[in-house]
Amino acid sequence: MVININAVAFSPVSNEIESGDEDDWVVSTRTVDIDDRVMGIFVGYLTRVINKEDNGKVTVGHFSNGTDGDNDAGDQTQERLDRILDLDLDGENSSDYTEFEDLSESLKNRLITHMDGRTSRGYLFTIQAVNAGEPFVGILKLDVVESEERPILDRDTRQLEYEEIENAFPPTDDLQKGCTYPIFDPLNDDNVFNLDGDVKFLQEDSNSEYFEEFMGCVTSSGSREQSQTILNGLSGIKQEQDGTVLYPDEVQDVRTTIQGTDGVADGGTVHEAAEQALGEDYDEDEVDEMLYEEGETEVQI
Repeated sequence: MVININAVAFSPVSNEIESGDEDDWVVSTRTVDIDDRVMGIFVGYLTRVINKEDNGKVTVGHFSNGTDGDNDAGDQTQERLDRILDLDLDGENSSDYTEFEDLSESLKNRLITHMDGRTSRGYLFTIQAVNAGEPFVGILKLDVVESEERPILDRDTRQLEYEEIENAFPPTDDLQKGCTYPIFDPLNDDNVFNLDGDVKFLQEDSNSEYFEEFMGCVTSSGSREQSQTILNGLSGIKQEQDGTVLYPDEVQDVRTTIQGTDGVADGGTVHEAAEQALGEDYDEDEVDEMLYEEGETEVQI
């Protein structure tokens, strides 16, 4: 994997930021120099998101359904990301930089509307980059990890200083919230992630719905967690029906059914496994309701 960053835009984010106040700004590499050491930190973050294996810290976003009751949310966000992919940002004098900053500001404003008093102040980074010749957009929401409250950026120059960034932002392995668009081809030998979707989310600190919702995605969990959630759900149905749970051999039968489809299962495969496990008590609507209640309507195992 070889990641090259073409451009970075960044700004403070908090539910307390209002239009026109001193923290309402967006700058980019058009006006702010970022040295190679700082770029290396962000290459590390992006590599972490792309390479992270399918587990409970990973979710997959789908733009096809919208979110927040706003059917246009996903379309609008995807249009912004697609436009960022198309911008020519290889040089500092590129005329596309103004649009890049405008698109980054619109993403920043959208994120702020999804934050509340429980969410941490931080910085949003919008990054246009290339991975082994394939362009992608990286979005990082980084919170300052220092206990004392102080700005990590010079208010006048907005410079990203290596010593301050290294001490203020989390180590690569503790990346708080990040996502990449699009998801890279699972046939790429350097990429161990193999789920289909539009956006790959990684949240090492906690799974915060607001970060996924601001992207306008309907999300589903990584397949390992999803598989266990579905097994637990089927066992719960069985317990409601006859007071028992799935026995180990029945659990294994479900796993075998799923693995029998070349290791990839969708909703239809789950219903096939459910019918096998529940027998004559199987009810398609009941299984669909369980998947909905568990937040697993998008099945990819």
